[in-house]
Amino acid sequence: MKAVGATRLGLLLIAAIVAACSCGRSPSNPFTAAGLSPDDVRVQVARVGFDDETGSHYVLLLDETESRQLPIMVGESEAQAIMLALHGIKPPRPFTHDLIRSIIGQTGNRVDRIVIADMRDEIYYATIYMDGGRYSIDSRPSDAIALAMGMNAPIYVNNKLFESAPRLGLGAGGKVPDTAHALGLTVEQLTPDLASAFGQPGGRGVLVSGVSSSAEKAGVARGDIVVKVGDREVKALDDFSRQAAQLKRGGAVTLTLNRGGSNRTVTLESSPAGYAPKP
Repeated sequence: MKAVGATRLGLLLIAAIVAACSCGRSPSNPFTAAGLSPDDVRVQVARVGFDDETGSHYVLLLDETESRQLPIMVGESEAQAIMLALHGIKPPRPFTHDLIRSIIGQTGNRVDRIVIADMRDEIYYATIYMDGGRYSIDSRPSDAIALAMGMNAPIYVNNKLFESAPRLGLGAGGKVPDTAHALGLTVEQLTPDLASAFGQPGGRGVLVSGVSSSAEKAGVARGDIVVKVGDREVKALDDFSRQAAQLKRGGAVTLTLNRGGSNRTVTLESSPAGYAPKP
């Protein structure tokens, strides 16, 4: 999606929110005020990726049991905003969705939830609910998800949408692929888009998406890119898993991490309970 188009759509959404927030309180929808539809299922953002078959970015939503998924196509700018929020990274300059969030907060309003409730002509439709259901704003799912991620608002999907959800090459059985767990870290494959967003344009290494408390104390954070385990380069998930498996208990391991384009090292010490920060 072109940057100009994304900005224009973002500004239209801002205008809608400002109009809703500045007008008098409109009568609320009785059903909305009473609560969610029984057919609305809470979901979480599992990942943001790029589908080679369609040449488009997507955000993958999973229900709370992780048994059903819904991939939704999004624009490049929205994909980056959602991806940064997913990994807890604050961009150096605010995105349009950050501006929207500030406007909502500083006008004394709040986002209750977003609901992706319908699909017509292969296009998904979302609604942003605000102030206890007093306001409902039509939105593209990508804008709504990015806003919800930035405001820690819950995301819901109508149950019927899971039935016709596309797979988009997400791996055997439709499971979320390309992750590994070792050394107190959960890491995922570094795609070209992820590499660019997290300051590693060369695309080498694996992205840290989850950190144990001990690894966090050692200085590892979500959004770091592991480029070396010990003195061996990590180019992909297989490298990380293989090198972690070869480490012996009772010894220390040094990780080289890339954060914001600069490398740094942390040292973890092996113990019976796993790896912990070296004293």
